[in-house]
Amino acid sequence: MGLIFWWVPLVALVVAGVAVWLTVRRLRRERGRLRRLGTPVAHSERLTELPVYRRLVRRYRALLVAALVVLVALGGVGALLAARPSSTQVVEPPSYKRDIVLCLDVSGSMTEVDAQIVETFAQLAQGLDGERIGLTLFDSSAVTAFPLTDDYDFVTEQLRRYGASFDSLGEDGTRYWSGTDLGEGASLIGDGLASCVLGFDGGSESTRPKSVVLATDNYVNGQALVTLAEAGELATERDVRVYALNPADYSSDAVADEVAGELEQVAVDTGGAYYALSDDDTVSAVIDAIDEREAGLFTGTRRLVVTDQPQGLVIAALLGVAGAFLLLWRVRL
Repeated sequence: MGLIFWWVPLVALVVAGVAVWLTVRRLRRERGRLRRLGTPVAHSERLTELPVYRRLVRRYRALLVAALVVLVALGGVGALLAARPSSTQVVEPPSYKRDIVLCLDVSGSMTEVDAQIVETFAQLAQGLDGERIGLTLFDSSAVTAFPLTDDYDFVTEQLRRYGASFDSLGEDGTRYWSGTDLGEGASLIGDGLASCVLGFDGGSESTRPKSVVLATDNYVNGQALVTLAEAGELATERDVRVYALNPADYSSDAVADEVAGELEQVAVDTGGAYYALSDDDTVSAVIDAIDEREAGLFTGTRRLVVTDQPQGLVIAALLGVAGAFLLLWRVRL
């Protein structure tokens, strides 16, 4: 416990000392003046010698002294409140200054998973603070739907529009495939992931944790400019973690095992993770796992937190005021 304005009680003591000195000086002058004037009532000592009178005077003086003590105490409490009693502590708050790019394969086999991903992130965006989210869609070519931003109202609106488009196969919302069919082939995963990795700003100097949520089945149809392994190496160089979500990890044949294994290896090599979505796993649960894992990777900068603690003094002041009113009422002032 400490005082923010520690000098206020000292000033109050000085002011109180000057006030007491002036009061005493005035009372002495008043007494001297009364002695010179004399007592205007004859034989008043007969009254002052009565036992009842003496008892009433003692009671009156005791009440006055008690009232004076309470008022002085209230003045002290007021000075302490003006000095702002406070407590200090060093905290390391969790920091969520992350950058997350949603990297969605929008080929025909991925629309259902894409819809669940954007819906989940639209809900998560309501509780974010300081984090940035971007959305990149790819098929034979990659399109930045919106760059990294912390405008969560905008993020939520865009994700819901794309979610409606995925659900209705482009009938509602924004046509999700616009601009993603300008290249040759389909599902060029390496090109798509490389585009998503290049969507982060700040380069190697950025201290914000960066992650890509890559939703794809890793079935490539065509010749990509960048292979998936090369895109993974680019992510590692730029300190970007890749979290891959694969709804086609059936593990029922050699081809499925191969493409799933390649995707998993690339994601793990970047420091991220791989998730095989099945009927038992929901996209929301996987996204929550990614969110928790990323949140635990770093904490905020240590800082000194000063908190006002006036509660005890406020209660004491209220009791003092009530006591002062009671005493003054008994004195009949």
